[in-house]
Amino acid sequence: MDFRILGQLEVVDDGTPIEVGSPRQRALLARLLISANEIVSTDRLVDDLWTSDPPETARHTLHVYVSRLRKAFGDQGGRLQHEDPGYRLTVETDELDASRFVALAADGRAARARGDPEGAAASLSDALLLWRGPALADVADEPFARGELARLEELRLDALEDRLWADLALGRHNEVVEELRELTARHPMRETFPEQLMLALYRSDRQVEALRVYQAVRSTLAMELGIEPGPALQRLEERILAHDPALGSSVEGTIADSPAELPLQRTSFVGRHRELALGAELLGNVRLLTLTGAPGSGKTRLALRLAAEHADMYPDGVFFVPLAPLTDPRHCDAAVARVLGLAEVPGESALEGLEAFLARRRVLLILDNFEHLLEAAPMVGRLVDAAPELTIVVTSRSPLGLSGEQEFPVPPLAVPPLDPDLEVGDLRSYDAVALFVARCLAVDPTFELDETNADDVSAITVRLDGLPLAIELAAARIRLLEPAELRTRLEHRLKLLTESPADVDERHRTMRSAITWSYELLDSAEQALFRRLGVFLGGFTLDAAAAVADLNEEDALDHVGALLSKSLLYRPVDVGQARFSMLEMTRELALEELAAADETGETASRHATYFVRLAEEVEPLLSSEPGGTGAARLALEVDNLRAALRHSLEDDHPDLGLQLAGSIWRYWQSSDQLIEGREWLERLLGHPQASDDARAKGLTALAGLAYWMADYDEALLRYESALDLYRDAGDRFNEADTLYGMSLTAGWKGDLEQARRFAADSERVFEQVGSREGMGRAMIARAFVLWRCDDLHGARDLWEEALAIAREAGDVALASTQLVGLASLTLQLGEPDEAMRIVLDGVREATELRNDHVTVWMLDFAAAFAAPTHPERAVRLAGAVDALRMEAGGGIVPASLEIEDARTVASRLIDTAVLEQAWTEGRDMSLAESVGLAYALGDEVVASHVPR
Repeated sequence: MDFRILGQLEVVDDGTPIEVGSPRQRALLARLLISANEIVSTDRLVDDLWTSDPPETARHTLHVYVSRLRKAFGDQGGRLQHEDPGYRLTVETDELDASRFVALAADGRAARARGDPEGAAASLSDALLLWRGPALADVADEPFARGELARLEELRLDALEDRLWADLALGRHNEVVEELRELTARHPMRETFPEQLMLALYRSDRQVEALRVYQAVRSTLAMELGIEPGPALQRLEERILAHDPALGSSVEGTIADSPAELPLQRTSFVGRHRELALGAELLGNVRLLTLTGAPGSGKTRLALRLAAEHADMYPDGVFFVPLAPLTDPRHCDAAVARVLGLAEVPGESALEGLEAFLARRRVLLILDNFEHLLEAAPMVGRLVDAAPELTIVVTSRSPLGLSGEQEFPVPPLAVPPLDPDLEVGDLRSYDAVALFVARCLAVDPTFELDETNADDVSAITVRLDGLPLAIELAAARIRLLEPAELRTRLEHRLKLLTESPADVDERHRTMRSAITWSYELLDSAEQALFRRLGVFLGGFTLDAAAAVADLNEEDALDHVGALLSKSLLYRPVDVGQARFSMLEMTRELALEELAAADETGETASRHATYFVRLAEEVEPLLSSEPGGTGAARLALEVDNLRAALRHSLEDDHPDLGLQLAGSIWRYWQSSDQLIEGREWLERLLGHPQASDDARAKGLTALAGLAYWMADYDEALLRYESALDLYRDAGDRFNEADTLYGMSLTAGWKGDLEQARRFAADSERVFEQVGSREGMGRAMIARAFVLWRCDDLHGARDLWEEALAIAREAGDVALASTQLVGLASLTLQLGEPDEAMRIVLDGVREATELRNDHVTVWMLDFAAAFAAPTHPERAVRLAGAVDALRMEAGGGIVPASLEIEDARTVASRLIDTAVLEQAWTEGRDMSLAESVGLAYALGDEVVASHVPR
């Protein structure tokens, strides 16, 4: 028997299609196939098939459906069995088209990995031919299907990318250009397709077109997300501009044709031929490789070079995870998940999500700077055990101590013997000298290694023990000192080194000497700035540097520029603003000097205070523009925010932490970091020295996070505690605002009487404090209760009054979010044209506010309202919403307000094939295109209801 879910649900027995019944019965079969060979409880099935308010007869009806399915299966009806506490559908792997697809796609990836592009193309093409349309098309709108739909669609796109890489390796660049052009247009945020298109065009002697593809992608990413293309696309553009001969080859592996998320390097890679050869051999034989060595020995650069040279071995991606900013081993799994682009899933830990994601993928992970997170080593072991095709490269000063770990000590660069008779040509062959010369040329293009300075250069590299970072720091001084002077200064520093404790690693002391020497060359003002900048994690802006170092803006600009020119700071290349950062070893010295100057506490306090001020500044934007500039600013500072929160706990300043966390909770909510936000707030609220005012703000934030996680009992509990504190403090405004939040929470929980009481109390207190704007919010809560109690006219009157107040107060963000409720009410009152006018007002206002989250769910309602009169185009809009919703972060759906969605309405009005085609076309639409379609539909809906 053949079960097919890659398209419309089909069951075929020996070539004969089997009729599997009504839509809900088909939904039951689809639900069981999603969990094939697993027991699905009866309660779960009832909840999934009747998503809201199942009838009392639901269980009986479910048994009837099961009986009918068994009958439809005929002799094989025994494969659907009752097993406590539910049912199990037994399906062999080769009986389900989705399983066959996954197996064929895996065969294709394996063929690519072993250098067989022809076999890869054949297997992957066979896999993709199994798709007859969108997966699970019959139940695409059902909540139970969404996770599987997303998984299968991602696997389909992965397989398509792999097949196209194989085609390119086989020289089929001309044949795939148009297919890639279409895929690039359909999936503008998926950078592999434009990368493949650029390569295909270049190999087809269409270099100008290839470069235009890059510019188009860059423009789209800048407009839609405010970011630059990823490293793979940037490198490909550079290689095309340079006419890299390797790009013209059709041999697989000549370009990084797997997803490669590696940071661009600011300087060239020098030497290390022996280490690269050994590393390549180890990568082919072990799955956990730990590069160990002294600070500054070049572990990270070697790991990145190995990954770049062997990216073709990992068709599912190469990912670099920088761990230096992380201080808590418990967050290591979450840091890895963020780099892989995995969102938090309620009820699932980050580690569980990683195990599931990596289980079927051939991936290379680079975990950089692990030495301070050794308590997280078991996490690495679990990932290796869970994902048989995963390879992990770790850089650390110490091995992890795991079974199966291969340690790879990274030695210093080879240094020459101190032989005055050594020829200059021979001297160049030593990696340490080659690196020193390369870095000298970077700061002084006239520098030349010759007979006059050969002995000094040789001695410098020896004195620095061949450590790359020490060599780079020393070479930066060539703009000020001749090699002989540099050698003399290093001699002086080495004398000081002999006074260091005997138990300190020799190479570590040499590195410390190089960095300390750079520090001591600064004037006193630059030294003060340098050590204070050590408190930053993940970089900083000029404004932040001035505030934390207690400088005016002009001095901060001058001194940061000085540190930058002396290689004690650098500018990251992957951010779109002027930010600065320190190498980790440099930062360690800065913190030591900060402690020696007895400035750690006051500097950390200024750091925390600065980020509290930043959080308070962007807090209003987090409500009006959840994904806008405020959230983008906080995203760049996430490591600094954590440092400030940690300082507030460790140094007994919980009020600072609660003020910070209370201001940014909407950032955690909109960026899918609700669990971390709750953890911080719970720890801060547990601090015994927290003031009541700060606790009230923290409790309100914690209640908000719980509300958005649908944990309504916890939300009400925290709101109640905050309410008591606001009342004790006589803070009537926040008392009323908390009651408003409690009303909405109780309403969604279903306790309408309690919601009514909270709303009335909120409105009464807002009136007493003279806040007309607050009264408007409370009216919204009252209107929500009336609506739930079926008083539609009363709810609309109240809602319209509340919205008028919001607009009068200038709170456009609140007004726009409430238009969906008013529009839905109006539709239920039998006024579809007016309902459409209202929801399109919401689309317009949300678009003007750059609130994509609200725009998308407004579009969903616009599609639902248009479906009765324009079903095909409404479904196209609904398909667009379905794709855009994942990027925009979910939101209200029509069914939650008892409105039938566009797909459900259209299924009764148009042919299934037409519906699926429209849905598929919609999923490729951009947000701007979707808004345009909504406006066009709105005009037609309104026109169709004008009396003739």
